[in-house]
Amino acid sequence: MTRMRAGSVAAAIVALLSGAASGLAAQGGQRVARHEQPSAAPDAAAKLVPARGMLRMLAGTWHFEIRFAGNFDGPADVSGTRVFKQLFDSLRLEWTEQLEHSPMLGQGVVGFDEKSGRFFSSGIYSSGSTPEFMTGTLDDGEPLVTFTPLPFGPEAKAFALNVIDTDHFTVATLDRAWRAVFTRQQQQ
Repeated sequence: MTRMRAGSVAAAIVALLSGAASGLAAQGGQRVARHEQPSAAPDAAAKLVPARGMLRMLAGTWHFEIRFAGNFDGPADVSGTRVFKQLFDSLRLEWTEQLEHSPMLGQGVVGFDEKSGRFFSSGIYSSGSTPEFMTGTLDDGEPLVTFTPLPFGPEAKAFALNVIDTDHFTVATLDRAWRAVFTRQQQQ
């Protein structure tokens, strides 16, 4: 009786498999409809062109001056040079930074994720203890990106990057602790 039951189970498995196999689309069976997944959310796609334009504009060599809260009209508290270079494509830039009169260095990446429609930024400084990881949102009305730190970056502060024109942009913390003005350096 056990032998007969084992034979019946085997026959049932073969029948089940052959019935399932005949339904394969590649063998002339019925096709199963799939819902297309968009490559980017509609809002993300709308932000791609302005984001690409902002990043293209940032490429180059910039002189910056940073003033801390309360220093509105005096000499800059810190100044230096930052160079943005295209990393892989028009959506990612790497940057390096050197302060004047200081051995402190910085480097990082800034870019745009076309799937999420958000900017990202990372930076590490020779004087800092941890790297900064930020995510940014592009303003729909002006060339302004507001970056906020990811939860595991306790030292980072939220900041806004505002493009003034092709030769100037600002970066300022949202708590107004400091503001940097960047001026494009002309190629010689």
